[in-house]
Amino acid sequence: MSQVAELVALQEIDAESAAARAALADVEARLQGDAELDEARRQLIQAEAERATIVATQRRLEDEVERLNDRIAPEEKRLYDGSVRNPKELTGIQHELELLKAARERQEDALVEVLDQAETASRQRSEAQGAVTRLEERWSRTQEELRLEARRLGDAIARIDQRREAQAARIPPRLLVTYEDLRRRKGGTAVARIKGNTCSGCRITIPDALRSRVLAGETVAQCPNCERIFHP
Repeated sequence: MSQVAELVALQEIDAESAAARAALADVEARLQGDAELDEARRQLIQAEAERATIVATQRRLEDEVERLNDRIAPEEKRLYDGSVRNPKELTGIQHELELLKAARERQEDALVEVLDQAETASRQRSEAQGAVTRLEERWSRTQEELRLEARRLGDAIARIDQRREAQAARIPPRLLVTYEDLRRRKGGTAVARIKGNTCSGCRITIPDALRSRVLAGETVAQCPNCERIFHP
């Protein structure tokens, strides 16, 4: 096999290595977390906070209704048990009871509304918890699959590295240094094919004499424009 053919084989191995490493990097990035699960957890936290606020309001209203009942009961007893006989005082008790019962009615109306909100909030929290549970189960399965894929890719990369080492050993050291420098500077493509009378790397027309020598396999030549190594 010619030196250029050996370089082409090495470049193919390097392309395979780059693809495997990119795939491994993608798997490792995906192992960092599940955006959908993170969002579901955020929604669960929000649902729990909203429910807690509503429950606190519910308890406050229940306490207020109970407090008003505690004030109403003794006033009603005084009004009807005959312990108060003064008409003016009785009128005052009646007026106070009207105010207290009106306040209780407002609190009870508010409590009914809050109870509806609490029911809705509990349902939303339950739905959010269900979503988190389902997504956690899915994420657990996905993590296992990704870890297996990461191990598979790691093993594949190790084998590719061994092949690369063996292939690089077939190339003269100075030519290998040139190849490595070009691969670094030219986006991983150090060897370019001649297509017609142009370089496939930079699309520049090459001299006929140089093209003829490359196609004849007489020399290891580089593009005068992009410096990539030619292969027929």
